[in-house]
Amino acid sequence: MKRTNIENAIDPNHMEISEMKHTIDQELKDIRMSDALKDKIRSRTSFRKPNRIWKTAAALAAVLVLGGATVSAGYHLLNQIQVNDEVLPKLDSMELVRINAPEAAANEFGTIEKDYGSYSELRNELGITLLDHALSLDHPYMQCHIRTDPKSYAMITVNNFILGDTDNYQLLKDMDRYSYDHGEVYYSPVSLKIDLILGEEQLAHGWDTDYLGMYHFVEQYESAQGYLVNLVEDTIGEEPPADYVSKKIAVFVADGIRYTLTGQVSLDTMKELVDTMK
Repeated sequence: MKRTNIENAIDPNHMEISEMKHTIDQELKDIRMSDALKDKIRSRTSFRKPNRIWKTAAALAAVLVLGGATVSAGYHLLNQIQVNDEVLPKLDSMELVRINAPEAAANEFGTIEKDYGSYSELRNELGITLLDHALSLDHPYMQCHIRTDPKSYAMITVNNFILGDTDNYQLLKDMDRYSYDHGEVYYSPVSLKIDLILGEEQLAHGWDTDYLGMYHFVEQYESAQGYLVNLVEDTIGEEPPADYVSKKIAVFVADGIRYTLTGQVSLDTMKELVDTMK
């Protein structure tokens, strides 16, 4: 059975409302999906800035979630992860990091976006050491992208980071995504997201992540490298097919940088991938 990878159709970001609306309009025009996927709601990430609420948007399918930064009464745990308003156990602390600004023009809002042909090309230009995996080889199906305000944050996405035993990749040009055939171990490729805090102001106000909709928290464990890892799993509201493999999400912080691995694999496979990142 062939499945179409439409992950990261819209990335939540730090941007002005007008820019957000334009991005949403452009992305939603291109989304094509099954009715089943329309019931899925992607994770939403929000930046918190002083004296202002930055609205964010995220979509998987034609469902749009709008919201703002969460403010607790009296205090707020920085960089918290939530699943449908359930605050997950605290991860290791995010820290201030330095990168070279990508060689690309900023838009009118000061945001730089750039695509890269490989993960190694991205790391080399940014001049930063990031975790990698032995199974993540530079291949033609990897899609690397950075969005950054070089003074505050950087958000890196690497679609098709690890292919596993998936096969038969074909580019869907109108969506800039790949279709593929699932394997026995990997029902989808595993993608990577990396969040970096670049400025003191952003560090002071944190960076929260919300998973909304059909998700539930599985567990926190300590990886082989000593990282605290939160595992999240998606759910479906009907009886799944016999061969269905749910999407697993592993979130952890290493050297002050937050990493998120996402893919339709078993919990054991996801844990093994995290434990062998280096």
